[in-house]
Amino acid sequence: MAMMKYVLPCCTLLSLSACSSQPNQLILNPVYQNGKLSSINQSLRTSVIDLRGDPATLKLITSDKTQTIASQGLTESIKSALDSAFSRNGASISNLATTRFEVDIHTLQAIVTEKMMSHTSNAKIELGVRVIRSDSNFSKIYRGNASLEGPLGHDRAKIEGQLNKLTEQLITRMVSDPELLAYLEG
Repeated sequence: MAMMKYVLPCCTLLSLSACSSQPNQLILNPVYQNGKLSSINQSLRTSVIDLRGDPATLKLITSDKTQTIASQGLTESIKSALDSAFSRNGASISNLATTRFEVDIHTLQAIVTEKMMSHTSNAKIELGVRVIRSDSNFSKIYRGNASLEGPLGHDRAKIEGQLNKLTEQLITRMVSDPELLAYLEG
């Protein structure tokens, strides 16, 4: 019976600490939510390549340490949103298309700084676009920044939402960019 006095508090402590820990990854799933913004009558072969030097999608800075958290399936989720955006705007996505639309992820990260009673999150995304045809190519950089502040510690879902929304905004900017559309039509 004396043994039970020690086992129960230990089990309770372990279960509480397990509940408070968050998974060590950030889940990004941007979804193109705008309708038809342009008319892209092209067949495109899309790809997304992660060229970030720092694979951390979230960098959490507290007073005594810095924790980095990555995202699994980042290129696939961005490609899915990109394909959806182009499809809704009239393009057909095909691995057999001769026009290649390549997106390079240069930067995609939120830096969260936690203080005693508040936190701030600064998100930054930079995507390089290359459109390659047999006789010419087009390239352009799309950048976006977002900030949020809140009381106490950060909420992982809000940080994911911040990065998802910023990614969606950049993809929307791509499919409605007059310069890019003129190249695709030419």
